[in-house]
Amino acid sequence: MNTIIAASAIAVGSWISVPGGAWTPDPEAMAKLQSSIRPFVVEQAALTEHKLPAWSSYTFQYQGQLRGRTKIIFVNAFCAPPPANARKQLVVVLDGGPCYFTLKYDPGQRKFFDLQFNGVA
Repeated sequence: MNTIIAASAIAVGSWISVPGGAWTPDPEAMAKLQSSIRPFVVEQAALTEHKLPAWSSYTFQYQGQLRGRTKIIFVNAFCAPPPANARKQLVVVLDGGPCYFTLKYDPGQRKFFDLQFNGVA
């Protein structure tokens, strides 16, 4: 029984594709996103005086969405251990500060936008 539970656990640091998007990002788009997200988020956090937890503590969900006719990749990041349903639906957390953030990535332009860090209650 423990083997089944361990096999279904989601590792911290994972990139999890969440179903229900308008399109499926290809490996090339995901590689470019993954290689450039950290410098962007770290820079924006410094500019807005947000103190990020260790980058290795984050898990990322992503979903291919449309903004008008433009394909974008929605990214949801959280530094808490992933819940069991993280493969099925986006994790929504209120508050929590920069441990939780969302952003969008335009793979055609190779640009991030709409970065939002959670607030603190």
